[in-house]
Amino acid sequence: MRANPRARFDTLGADFAEERPESVEALTYCDMTTGPDCLPVGVETRLAEIHSRYGPEHLVSRSITKATPCIVAAVHAVHAALGHSGQ
Repeated sequence: MRANPRARFDTLGADFAEERPESVEALTYCDMTTGPDCLPVGVETRLAEIHSRYGPEHLVSRSITKATPCIVAAVHAVHAALGHSGQ
């Protein structure tokens, strides 16, 4: 019998406070604007690299697809906070 993932989430949530949104955005920005070779990349390039590495049916690709609007919004928010225009 498999454990309920929600029960695990609730257990971990009781032990760890939720991160502030700006911290989550900053971490997302760092992850999604740095390629596997540690060089800066645009968010679209990073997303395409993840999809090409895992393939369309992999859990990582499916999760990234669902999260793409939030990922792109986080990157844009950090760009705005830094005073950058565009990507």
